[in-house]
Amino acid sequence: MITLSSDRLRVEIAEPGVSPNNKTRFDRAGYISDVILDGGIYFAASEPRNLVHPCSGGRGFCNEFRFDASAEAAIGEYFPKLGVGLIRKEEDKKYIFHRAYKDVLPYPIEYSCTANQAVFVTSPIPCLGYAVRTTKTITVEGNSITTKITLENVGNKEITVNEFCHNFISIDGMAVGSDYELTSPRFPEIKKERLNNRRGFSGSMRGIGRGISFCEFTAIDTDYAVLGCDLEQTVPFTWRMIHKGARAYVEGEDYFIPKFVSIWGVDHIMSPEIIHEFTVKPGGEHSWKRVLRFNTYYREVN
Repeated sequence: MITLSSDRLRVEIAEPGVSPNNKTRFDRAGYISDVILDGGIYFAASEPRNLVHPCSGGRGFCNEFRFDASAEAAIGEYFPKLGVGLIRKEEDKKYIFHRAYKDVLPYPIEYSCTANQAVFVTSPIPCLGYAVRTTKTITVEGNSITTKITLENVGNKEITVNEFCHNFISIDGMAVGSDYELTSPRFPEIKKERLNNRRGFSGSMRGIGRGISFCEFTAIDTDYAVLGCDLEQTVPFTWRMIHKGARAYVEGEDYFIPKFVSIWGVDHIMSPEIIHEFTVKPGGEHSWKRVLRFNTYYREVN
C-alpha cells in the first residue's frame, strides 16, 4: 500500500497487481482505494455485489480508459486494455468489463513516491498497432488531491478514448437517501421529480434544480445521465456532493469539457462519472487533470 498524506488527508493507493487493484477493468496506476479526512471521515467505498452484473472490483477513486480493440483480435490472440495490459481473447465476443479474464500480460508500471506525491509511468506492450504510454502524478495538499495525466500515443494507429474516474463515494459510510445531494453550476435545471434511468424506467433519483438526489434508499442500482450538449461548456467542470447528515462533502474540478456525466448509486454509494473523450494521433499526446477537495461544514465559512 502506498500512503500519501497532508495535514488533513490520508490517501491510500493500492499497488499495481495487489488486491483490490488486480482486476481487468480499472487503471492499475494510481488506484486510490481510500481517502480519510481529519483522521476519521472516510469517503471511499467498494463496488457492491448486488448489481445486475458481477462486481468488477472497483473501489474509491479509480479511473478507467474505455478503448475496445477486442474486435480486431482473433480468438486466442491478445488485445490491449489501456491501464491494464494485454488480454487474450477467449471467445468471439467483445471485451466485457466485469469478466475475470484468465490470461493477462500486465503493462509494466514504475512508480516513485514522496510523502505527499506519487508518480506512475505505465509503459506500452505494442499490440495490434496500438501502444500507449501514460504518466500519472497524484499530489496531496491540505484537503485536496490533484491528479495529472499525460497519454502519449507511441503506436502507429489513432486512438479515441473515453476516460473517467469512477468515484465510488460513500461519505462517512452513510446510506443513500435524500441527505445525499450532487449539484453543479454546469448542470441544466432538472425537474424536481422522480427521474427515469438511462434504460427509460422509473429510478430512485430525483431532480433538485441544478442537481440530483435520491427519493429513498435503494438496494437496486439506479442511474441518470446528463448529456454533454446540456452542460455549460466551461472548463473546469465543477461539482459538489454533500451528505447533510454527515455534514461533509467532496468537490470536484475536471479540467476538460465532459462528453456527458453519468450518475450512479446504490446502497451507500453515489458515483458521479465525468466522461472525458479525446482522440490522439500517432506521435501525439494529450494531458488533463482533476482536483478533488474534501471538507466538513464545521470548517466551512459561508
